[in-house]
Amino acid sequence: MRFLFATWDGGGNVLPTLAIARQLRLRGHSVRVLGPRSLRLQVDEAGCAFAVYAHVPNRVASPGGAPVLGRARAALLSLELARAAPTRAFAGDVLLELERAPADALVVDFMLAGAIAAGEHAGVPTAALMHTAFCLPASSRAPFGPALEPAAGPAGRLRDAAISALARRLNRRSLHDLNQTRARIGLTPVASASDQLLSVRRLLVLTTTAFDPPPASLPSNVRYIGPQLDGSWKREPLDLRTATGGSEPLVVVSFSSRFAAQDVVQRVLDALEVLPVRVLLTLGPVLAPDNLRVPASAALHRFIPHERVLPGARLVVTHAGLGTVMAALAHGVPLLCIPLKNDQFENAARVVAAGAGRRLGGRARRSSLKRAIVQLLNDPRFREGAGRMAEAIAVHEGRAVQELEALSAPDQRPAEPLGSPTKVGGPRRARS
Repeated sequence: MRFLFATWDGGGNVLPTLAIARQLRLRGHSVRVLGPRSLRLQVDEAGCAFAVYAHVPNRVASPGGAPVLGRARAALLSLELARAAPTRAFAGDVLLELERAPADALVVDFMLAGAIAAGEHAGVPTAALMHTAFCLPASSRAPFGPALEPAAGPAGRLRDAAISALARRLNRRSLHDLNQTRARIGLTPVASASDQLLSVRRLLVLTTTAFDPPPASLPSNVRYIGPQLDGSWKREPLDLRTATGGSEPLVVVSFSSRFAAQDVVQRVLDALEVLPVRVLLTLGPVLAPDNLRVPASAALHRFIPHERVLPGARLVVTHAGLGTVMAALAHGVPLLCIPLKNDQFENAARVVAAGAGRRLGGRARRSSLKRAIVQLLNDPRFREGAGRMAEAIAVHEGRAVQELEALSAPDQRPAEPLGSPTKVGGPRRARS
């Protein structure tokens, strides 16, 4: 088959997208990735053909524009999914690429509403990759974003209605832009960008139902395909004994690659300094090592693939981006989650509900961090919870390729779920 991927440089969406592209290429398919120039090197390393956008800016703003910081403001997180990029530019560039080199299937980032509209116009079977927990509006769930408890009684329903109404108001302009784009290419308007997602052939959620129990009524085109880890790095775990001395438990500290959390990271390092552990801190492109007080027990690396270090780790301390959370759980490693923005609050709540870790606030003091780290390292229940998640994740291996290879098949009845059945219901909530 000939696959065209349309994506953007959004941070956590890139690695799982390219992991899927690589899997398809290794199975003999033709795979092209349409993206901004900033992704060329990563696409080349994945062994896929690269095409650059003609009209989409090289760097695209995050959904919703300015960063959404803090749990309260996460309640305003845009869920209409049409704000990630210039809608008309994405639609036009995807259509130009399909005209230049036709494809049998289109795989798009779920936030790129214009690219999804282009697939609908071209009549190409389309799959959208949802690199968050399932986040479309559902009557059985609280609005996605701040990890709210499910609504209880009239007050809870009023709260949810108010948040949803505010989200629709904030997205009025982006929905107008989307419908203008759809009209320009001969498509009928939609009530929301979420409705457009429900029309794609497959909406593939990059987690599991064990971690993210779906709503009671799940759309028929939705499939949970598990996290997509970069299998090209499956090799011997990184040996850090020579860098840090001894064989104490290894704690991996991994925060966002898109925004600096210097003060939070410093408090985590201060808490770890007085404990008998080894520390690996991944800096990413945003943390400045010269501005950190680094304990002698710590090794600093700009970037290390998760698969190199997590097999030997005992704990991950993180902002709770879904990629880091899923990588840790895939290796059965508990987490200390310190969510700071966007969907991280939802991810952290699911970690706690799974019994696989704890959650602290972004202003947590060094003493609180230390107590939580000691508990997570010594209480076997967290390791057991993470182990259950690892088993659920392993069941999904190969499911992404299976779903995408079936995209152009004429029989598109819902596939039987793979693996053992999972109870369906609203996401459980537990307090850390």
